[in-house]
Parts: sequence; C-alpha cells; structure tokens
Amino acid sequence: MGEFIPITDETLEKARSDSHFRQKMVSGHLEQLMAAMNRAKEKAKSDPVTSTSLQEGAQLAVKLTEILHAIGVKPVR
Repeated sequence: MGEFIPITDETLEKARSDSHFRQKMVSGHLEQLMAAMNRAKEKAKSDPVTSTSLQEGAQLAVKLTEILHAIGVKPVR
C-alpha cells in the first residue's frame, strides 16, 4: 500500500498542474480505500454502520475509477 498523501490546497493545486502527480494521488487513494474496505468486510456482516460505510466506500471507489479513466489511466486490478 502506498504512502498516504493528505489532501491540502497545495496538493490540489499540484494535482491540477501535474498529471503524473494527479494520477499517482488518485491511484494511491483508490488502493488505500480498497484495502480499508477489504479489512472491514468481516465486520460489516454484523455491524450495519460498517455495512453502510462499505457501500459508501464502493461508491467512492467507482468515482475514483471514473477519474482515472477520464485522465487516461487504466487502474491495476
């Protein structure tokens, strides 16, 4: 799993002007989201709050994947 890149105004500005950084940032956050969702799967079976969080995480993963496709990057499966 990659290093967490905090989202700050400076980070967003760099992502707007540096396509490689933008791709790396979005891909890294997608990887971290998927890893967190994988860890939470077992708990979600008995905890409705975690289940809801996983659903929201899945929606976010779809949005991040759409962003990667829009900038021309194919996410690694």
